[in-house]
Amino acid sequence: MLRSLPQHYWHATALHYIPYLLSIGCLYSQEELRRRGMPVRPRPTATRRDRKLRLSGFIHLSFTAQTPLLSDKRTRGFPHAMIAFDAALAEEPNAAYLPYNAKSWRHRDDFAPIREAMGKAEFLAKWQRGRYPSAELLIETALPLAPHARGVHLASAAEEVWLRALMSTCDLVSPVPITVSPELFPAGPEPDLAPYTAYSADCAVARGLLAPPDLPFD
Repeated sequence: MLRSLPQHYWHATALHYIPYLLSIGCLYSQEELRRRGMPVRPRPTATRRDRKLRLSGFIHLSFTAQTPLLSDKRTRGFPHAMIAFDAALAEEPNAAYLPYNAKSWRHRDDFAPIREAMGKAEFLAKWQRGRYPSAELLIETALPLAPHARGVHLASAAEEVWLRALMSTCDLVSPVPITVSPELFPAGPEPDLAPYTAYSADCAVARGLLAPPDLPFD
């Protein structure tokens, strides 16, 4: 039985980065974050892998919402959110496919982004037949939320309360819908949101959104 082609592509990120990402309306690759000096810190483990595999110039998106990476972060108590993008994102000129998630640590040649139309079609046909369960969509350099982002998904109502209160404090309007979708997330312990509340209090004192707090997420 053939798999259906993805209706959405998913980008998971640490919850404490969401307000900042909504404020700038764009995701950036590791290389571009460094070049711009932006206050978003990539995962150290992912940074090492991506540099070795020459993938640090891309934003990574998964074909499915629940992934081993997200399960690991949730199990370890690191709150994460997901940003859903529509399937048309794959048609953008800076889009490519990657057969394997970088965590697979296969030979470097296996991680050459698939950019050409014929190669993409062949890859998708194999994916539909069950190959490449950890495949990714790559977007080179920058991924604006408009026009392809369809929403930010949170794991709990408590996280939504925190995020909406902070946005209200900072007069921040989300360019995409914010939804509580626990069914999309792997099981995990209830997160300790005290550091997030403290960050919100600091933003209130500063009368504006501060750089994201330095919280563990890897």
